Amino acid sequence: MTAQPPKKKKQDIGDLVKAGAPKKEDTTNTMTRRRPPQLDRQSAAEAKRTMTTKYVQLRTDQTIDLDLIARDLQAARTRKGERITANTVIRVAVDTLLSRGGVLVGDTEEELLASLTGYLDTLEETRERVQELEARISELEESQST
Repeated sequence: MTAQPPKKKKQDIGDLVKAGAPKKEDTTNTMTRRRPPQLDRQSAAEAKRTMTTKYVQLRTDQTIDLDLIARDLQAARTRKGERITANTVIRVAVDTLLSRGGVLVGDTEEELLASLTGYLDTLEETRERVQELEARISELEESQST
């Protein structure tokens, strides 16, 4: 019987964060906010491929709406492949929020939601205004060419 090589221990996200974390310095000032340790590019890429479980409490209406969105997206797919589930929708929402984390401002869930929806409303208004301006430019170009 041949000896099996030892199984490589699967790294979890905490190990990856620790691997890329800078050396600890003076932590006596408890008033400063903790910042997440910086990951190097390789650790960050590995962390992105690693799934970990995070439990979150959702309201019943949120759960129902997530399932409906996932079902609609799953049914509308043009290519078969990865299933779209409520967890898929949650991961997309989390990635979007993480990429735009600076827009969150507030001390309560209500205030955080208001800051995010205000930001999204501003984006929508800007998009509508750009469309109006593009339509007006087209009208002007047509009137000048005649």
